[in-house]
Amino acid sequence: MEYDVSEKIKVRLMFAALFILFFLSLFIGNYKISLEQLRVIFYNLIGQSASDISDNAAWSVLYYIRLPRVLTVILVGSALSISGAAYQNIFRNPLVSPDILGVSAGAGLGVAIGLLYTDGSILYVYFTAFLLGSLAVFLTYSLSRLADGQNNMLMVLSGIVIASLSNALLSLLKYLADPMEELPGVVFYLLGGFARIGWQEFYLLFPIIVIGTFILLILRWQLNLFTLGEEEALSLGVNTERVKLAVIIFSTMMVSASTAAAGQVSWIGLVVPHIARFMVGTNHKHLLPASAFMGGFMLLLMDNLARSISGAEIPISIITALIGAPFFAYLIISRRESGWS
Repeated sequence: MEYDVSEKIKVRLMFAALFILFFLSLFIGNYKISLEQLRVIFYNLIGQSASDISDNAAWSVLYYIRLPRVLTVILVGSALSISGAAYQNIFRNPLVSPDILGVSAGAGLGVAIGLLYTDGSILYVYFTAFLLGSLAVFLTYSLSRLADGQNNMLMVLSGIVIASLSNALLSLLKYLADPMEELPGVVFYLLGGFARIGWQEFYLLFPIIVIGTFILLILRWQLNLFTLGEEEALSLGVNTERVKLAVIIFSTMMVSASTAAAGQVSWIGLVVPHIARFMVGTNHKHLLPASAFMGGFMLLLMDNLARSISGAEIPISIITALIGAPFFAYLIISRRESGWS
């Protein structure tokens, strides 16, 4: 019981750290918002001031730019991390990330199609990214079945095939795009970033992430049994194929939506579950929420760096790779991938 309480406290501390960083992130940016301005906004919101804040510059920056951006960053980081934790468990492989089945490559192809061959509306971009990401994973799953395999390695290899095909088609679209008018938009979108995020993007992303996270949390006990191996889980009454398919479907939903919103964000879904596993252990009752909170915290921290260390905002995938790759190398050297030897 003491162990269980200890892990609960760690998860709550992660949530507290995320909440503190969320509040501090509202003040980070080129436009400085003072505590006095925040106090005025707060008093207006609770009805203790008669002044109108609708034309207030600080209010506009805070409510229309920073708040939806910060909330969306947390959603994306949480979605990628909790998906990564679930994937690493069902595939019994610490090197697996949410894009291993081709979902990120497929969603990236969908983003390019949405930008180049529609009117560029966020609804069309979201739809094509979500559709192509889901289609990529469906083709991966179907290809592994055609190979008549129950082996996870066949599914991973099928994912590599579909991801390579998607990346090849994406490269073809880049080659055919107008280099002056169309190509820069596609390239910068796929590099990843949250500068274009507003309330519309947040509202489109929110229900998908909430539903996917809720389903994975429901499956936490079955995922615990997967740590014993699929045969042991099956003998204990777990329908392993159904659980695996549910994890793949809902993780695909979240990763496709995240790619549509922020472009391709690397390393978060691979590295953060290892950090959470090292801190709270392999019990998915604690590991999944810890991964979600830690993923939101890490991506928000990196987004703050991306928009504050230089005058021009740095693409988020560059920051995540520069921090994530060396840290993962440290994990490999120190052999701290808890749960796997």
